[in-house]
Amino acid sequence: MEEAGNNGTLDPVCSANERPYSQVILESLDLTGILLFAILTLMTLTADLVFVEEVFYIYRKIPPSKRSIFIWINAAAPVIATTSCIGMWIPRSTMFTDFTAAVFFAIVIHKFLLMMIKECGGQKLFLRHFENDHFKISTGPCCCCCLCLPHIRINRRTLFLLKLGTFQFAFLRPVLMFLSIVLWTNGNYSPSDLSPNGAAIWINCFIGVLTIIALWPIGIMFQRVRALLNCKKIIPKFALYQFALILSQLQATIINILAMQGVIACVPPLSSSARGAYMDQQLLIMEMFLITLISRVVYRKGNDDLELPVVSDQETKGNKQSSRISVEGNIF
Repeated sequence: MEEAGNNGTLDPVCSANERPYSQVILESLDLTGILLFAILTLMTLTADLVFVEEVFYIYRKIPPSKRSIFIWINAAAPVIATTSCIGMWIPRSTMFTDFTAAVFFAIVIHKFLLMMIKECGGQKLFLRHFENDHFKISTGPCCCCCLCLPHIRINRRTLFLLKLGTFQFAFLRPVLMFLSIVLWTNGNYSPSDLSPNGAAIWINCFIGVLTIIALWPIGIMFQRVRALLNCKKIIPKFALYQFALILSQLQATIINILAMQGVIACVPPLSSSARGAYMDQQLLIMEMFLITLISRVVYRKGNDDLELPVVSDQETKGNKQSSRISVEGNIF
């Protein structure tokens, strides 16, 4: 690939700002580019194979109530790596692959909240264990500086509101992505057009607000269960989730801004925005490959040994008998 503008003229590829066809990309690759494509594709296939092996492990070792949640969360990094690899080989599919990864990760955010509740024994045992405790809501990303906010009591209603906070993102993100694709087919949406007259800036701002609202319940719940689930490796799991979130969302935004500002130069056959997406995809493949390998280790520890301090069966039966006696006493 040769730099554009050596003779003072603007290359048509740079002015058109469109992604090339895959055959154009493949024809422009030198030996280094071919090796890079081969290594990144091998990383993606390895991540997918590791995930498949992890699914077999989950079905053998994890209780049925947790299997679906664990599979969703562990699939986040391989799915992002796979969509990035497809976008790298077929540049014109980048918008669809990015939307697929974004929608999938929106569901993973909701699943991560459900996982923390499941690791506490489920909703009933969670409420029973924390019935006299409170949630600290002055946490990131919304209210980390608002220390004056009161603590709210843990009950069924507040737990429902936390679930609703993540579920709205899992529901509205696909709706907004579908709307973006519809507008793109009509020529009204372009990811690189962030002017006030374009639809991208408004949809992205709305998605940003929804993302912050969805991440807030995750932070609130993590602060509450961090000590209890320490032997369940909840801190490494949360760290992996945060890394995947930052790398898949914030990294792409930063690279896109740099491309629009001209920091990432146009190199035919790739325009500035296409080259920025190209770099982001290659970085994501390597990053998600590492996260997949680390997740395989983290999610295999602490799943069989933990016995949470919940009410025993004898105590439960005693409570039921005492409540039955009190009810009978009230009747008579």
